[in-house]
Amino acid sequence: MKILLFQPNYDAHVIHPPLGLGYLASFLRLKGQEVLIFDGTLNNASAEDFLRVIVNFSPDLVGISVLTRAHHKAKELIGEIKKGFPELLVVIGGTQVTAAPEEVLADLGADLAVIGEGEITLTELIEKIGEEGFKKTKLEKIDGLAYFDLQGKIRINKARKLVENLDQIPFPAWDLMPPANYRIVPILEPIKSFPVAPIMTSRGCPYNCSFCASNVTWQRKLRFRSPENVIKEIKLLKGKYGVKEIHFSDDNFTMDIKRAEEICNLLIEEKISLPWQCPNGVRIDRLPLSLLKKMKKAGCYAVGLGIESGNQEILKKNQKNLNLEIVPEVLKNLKKVGIESYGFFILGLPGDTKQTINETIDYALKNPFDRVWFNLFTPYPGSPAFNTWLENRRFCEIDWNKHDCSTAVVGLKGISGKQLEKFQKVALGKFYLRPRNLFKLLVRLRPREILSLIMSRFFGKIGKPIFRLAHKFTRR
Repeated sequence: MKILLFQPNYDAHVIHPPLGLGYLASFLRLKGQEVLIFDGTLNNASAEDFLRVIVNFSPDLVGISVLTRAHHKAKELIGEIKKGFPELLVVIGGTQVTAAPEEVLADLGADLAVIGEGEITLTELIEKIGEEGFKKTKLEKIDGLAYFDLQGKIRINKARKLVENLDQIPFPAWDLMPPANYRIVPILEPIKSFPVAPIMTSRGCPYNCSFCASNVTWQRKLRFRSPENVIKEIKLLKGKYGVKEIHFSDDNFTMDIKRAEEICNLLIEEKISLPWQCPNGVRIDRLPLSLLKKMKKAGCYAVGLGIESGNQEILKKNQKNLNLEIVPEVLKNLKKVGIESYGFFILGLPGDTKQTINETIDYALKNPFDRVWFNLFTPYPGSPAFNTWLENRRFCEIDWNKHDCSTAVVGLKGISGKQLEKFQKVALGKFYLRPRNLFKLLVRLRPREILSLIMSRFFGKIGKPIFRLAHKFTRR
């Protein structure tokens, strides 16, 4: 069968290869299917562009990735597909679907939804359709699937078991999303060299922070690829696709310290000689000095650190298991070995007050972070905090475009949304307008990256065309 995978065109702050679709494509190919990926965000695609791809490729099934901020765009896209190709099967998947399969499937109007890890579920579905035809396929026997029964009622099958051995999953289909087509616009950290490739060396996180939706997919189970498998993919990216920098996109690359050291050892022994960073953030309590030294020698130049709040009680209330007292020592060690740090903070967490928000800002200012970013608390589907926030709301009426971490969608007692947004801008100004930080930022970031960062993060729809233009002319 011919399978077409779509990434909707939505207001993404960072444009990078869609790893999830890449993994689906490679797994489907392994089973003999013909696959094409079309990244609407990369191509700034209109509805006509998506429909043109369907006409040219003539797929048997279309799969669409649905992230939270892409919800409305996915709905519009599915509407256009059903209008132009009413018989074409449309399957949705992604974190938004996994978090609320019944609500999302009903709202978006797709035919089927894949819940959780998608490689095996989607492949099994396509193989059965290919063998039996869609109308004869016994959908109720496919784990991890949501669908409409003959009476039009949504049925949700039992959960699909997670893949135990990640080495059995082939590398993403990089030929369908060449890294050279993407120029990642950084939020915090200037990139040393392009093209850049994001890599996931593990899946899952054992923690349960109230504001994080990771566990709705990964079920608090942490699984790892072997160091040898990781190095093999990096070699492929460097040799075949000309990649000059790696971004480890795990929830926590250093959770298994011994494995992280083994990957570093192989990077050194194999003389990979590529700069790399961990932009998604790592646990600051999983960074012993011995590992930091090894990471630096292996090419690491920056790590993100999820601190979230400068108030210990707010961390406790939001189930963030972190002792703030260890942070200064780790930052000192990072500077000692020459790895830059950038701290992630969240303003407006449940329980926050004006005082605790100011404590968080002050904490970021008094500690020697090289970069910081202050997000506004945003309740994402699948996170424990989302269920509390949703109580008096209808899922299908939520404006998902506001879930951008810069728009206050949650108010606090005594603090309005506008005040929260002002806190964010003031915090960023206090940090980056300090002479040393401003100079460092201006020296390291290219003018086009500064422009696209400012326009995309602070000026919303007005800045989007400029953001797109900057991306177009800086792609390599």
